[in-house]
Amino acid sequence: MILNINLRTVAFASVTSMLLTACGGSSDDDTTPTVNLDAYTDLTWTAGSDELVGLTYPQGAENGNLFALKRSEDSSGAQSHTLLRGDSATKELKALTEINLEQDYYRDVLALPITANVNDETVNTAIVATCGYAKQSILEGGSGPNAMGARNIALPAEPQDPQEPAQLELYIPDMDISASIDLTDQGSSSLSLINCHSMGGLTVFDLANKSEGAKTQYVVSLYLHGESTSSRFSTFYVEFLYDYGTNEIDTDELDIYEEDSVLWSSAAVDVLDSGNSKEFYILSTNVEGETGLYDFYDQEPVFGTDGNPFTGSTDEGADILDFINNGNDVFAVSSNPGLVGIDFTGDDYVELSAGDYQYCIDALAINGETAWCHDSTEQGSLIEFTLPEVPQSEAPPVVAAGLSINKSTSYKVSKEEAEQIKAELEGAGAEVEVK
Repeated sequence: MILNINLRTVAFASVTSMLLTACGGSSDDDTTPTVNLDAYTDLTWTAGSDELVGLTYPQGAENGNLFALKRSEDSSGAQSHTLLRGDSATKELKALTEINLEQDYYRDVLALPITANVNDETVNTAIVATCGYAKQSILEGGSGPNAMGARNIALPAEPQDPQEPAQLELYIPDMDISASIDLTDQGSSSLSLINCHSMGGLTVFDLANKSEGAKTQYVVSLYLHGESTSSRFSTFYVEFLYDYGTNEIDTDELDIYEEDSVLWSSAAVDVLDSGNSKEFYILSTNVEGETGLYDFYDQEPVFGTDGNPFTGSTDEGADILDFINNGNDVFAVSSNPGLVGIDFTGDDYVELSAGDYQYCIDALAINGETAWCHDSTEQGSLIEFTLPEVPQSEAPPVVAAGLSINKSTSYKVSKEEAEQIKAELEGAGAEVEVK
């Protein structure tokens, strides 16, 4: 299956992201030393106790600050969560101490840069979204809606007691603005998302661009994927308004519904553009030892890789925790070190190992062709890298003997590649001439 993928272009007001000042100003600031780091780093990170469960770059920001989500466990086993902001100047990941995350679990984070007017001063900040929940997911070791084991095809479970819906929590740092939204389908009060595996597909539309009158509102939408009360893995669509004229998140005009669901163990979600004005979203799946990719547009798996593409093990598949894409290729990470890519011309995830990104783990963020991931060799720090080419797109597939080839199709390859392909085809009984 060959898909031409382009990132969805989103129109909204030009925004920049606030740069923090490490020192200077008041006497309190004078006691804070300036920190300049080579890589984004959380200086309070505790190895063995802390885990990175979310990372994002504000979509469309110029010289923006990264946002991250940290999970911590104390000596008694109690867990807490902290939102971090990475200063683009100093590269220090620091806690947003004014934001209290009170749910038992949180996973993933998205951010939208905004410009607001506060006391006649322009403030450049962001709407930061995360998902909180009480029901332990399969990614935290929970059982999930899966009678055959967490990595096989799921079967509907017995009816359970009512469970609390997960919450989409929205925060605007520096402005003391927040909102919390129950992730319950507006068409069915009994259908809710009860935990989150991933968030993705953030899109924005500025209503000021509409001809019906001057409005100062963004329509913000995103997808969340996790376990639902239907004993399935569900993807929910959420849409809300942000009024940048009054600095308010409007929770009265919400749109929340289940987009679709699957019986497969699944984790990361991302939204792509098929190139024919039809948006579709993809899910990472881990089913019966196969690491796969499910396309809701065609209602079928796009492809699957036997075993774990990050480790090479064939015993079990991998839970892909995060996706990013640059309009041509999709990149993914898991809890095992490594980066894999997909360009949709091949049948498998391709391991990418020519740079420091081979040490990526847990989470990804992207800005154009620049990406960041958690560093498995120095946890609490991020690796910054330029997105590599996915090797699938650099050479044609080897065609088995007996299959007809469209004579109008041609490929440009190096002499060495041509000789290798020639040898493989001749070994299959075909006659080949290298030109």
